[in-house]
Amino acid sequence: MRTNITVTQLQCLAAVVESGGFTAAAASLHLSQSAVSQAVAALEAGLGLPLLVRGKDRAVPTRAGAAAHREALAALAALDRLQACGGRGTDLAGARLRIGGVQSATVRLLPQWIKPFQARYPKVTVTLHEGTDGEVRDWVLAGAVDLGITSRSHADLDRQAVAEDEYVVVAAAADPLAARRRIRLAALDGLPMILSGGGCETMIEELLAAADSAPDVRFMVRDNTTLAAMVREGLGFTIMPELALPEDRGGLAILRLDPVLHRTLWCVSRPGALGAAGQAFLDHVPLRALATFGRAEPA
Repeated sequence: MRTNITVTQLQCLAAVVESGGFTAAAASLHLSQSAVSQAVAALEAGLGLPLLVRGKDRAVPTRAGAAAHREALAALAALDRLQACGGRGTDLAGARLRIGGVQSATVRLLPQWIKPFQARYPKVTVTLHEGTDGEVRDWVLAGAVDLGITSRSHADLDRQAVAEDEYVVVAAAADPLAARRRIRLAALDGLPMILSGGGCETMIEELLAAADSAPDVRFMVRDNTTLAAMVREGLGFTIMPELALPEDRGGLAILRLDPVLHRTLWCVSRPGALGAAGQAFLDHVPLRALATFGRAEPA
C-alpha cells in the first residue's frame, strides 16, 4: 500500500531543509510552527524513518532526509508543470522560484530580470541567494536553487550563455600602472595584488599561470566593495570582471588586458527539474550571449 504523502508535507520538508529550522520554514510558508512540525512528523511516520535530526536551533537532514528532499523538490516541480498545462495565462499563485547568482550578476543583471517577472507573476515567491561561482553551481546540482547564474557550469546541467564581459586590471589612480591603458598579465609579475575571493579567483589564477605571471598576492577579499576600497588605498592591484566594477570609480584606474580575456556567465539548471515558475522566468532572461559590456575605459 502506498503512503499517503501530501503536497503540504513535501513543501514543509523542503522548507525546513532549506531554511535550517522549523521557525524559518513556518515563516516562509505562512504556517504555524506546529503545523510544519506535524506535517514533517507525519511524513516521517508514513515513510517509516527519520528525515531530520532536530537540535535546539537547527534541523539537519539525515541521509534519508537528504534523498527525500531531492525527491520532494522533483515532485513539487512536476506539480508546477502540471498546473501550467492549462496555459501560461495562469498567475502561478503559490509557486516559488529560488535563484542563485554570483555577486556581479545579482547586482547588475538579476534585478532587471526579476522586476518584469514579478510584475507579470506577483503571486510567485522569489528568493535570491548570492554566492561564489562554485557555490552557485553546486546549489543547482544539489537542488537547493532552481536556477543559477554563474561562470562555472557542469556536464550534468543545462546551460545557456546570458552575458559576456572582460577581465580588467584595477589599480589605484596614484599607482604607476595607472599611466597605462592596456597591460599584459606578464607585466604584473611580482607586483602586490589583492585577489578576489568571490569565486572567480580560480579562473584568475589560471589566467596568470598561463601567462607565467606570479603577482605577490597579499590579501584575498570576497566583497567587491571592500576589494575596490583596498585597491583605492594603494594596497595592491586586482583583476576582476567588468560587471564586478563599482559604480564609484573615483581614485581607481581601469586597465584593459592585452590580449583581451573574456568571462561568460551561464544560466544553469538541472535537466527536467524546472517548474512552471522557472520556465516562466526564463522568458524574461535574454538567453543569448551579450556583447562585451565595454564598461572599462576605452583604449
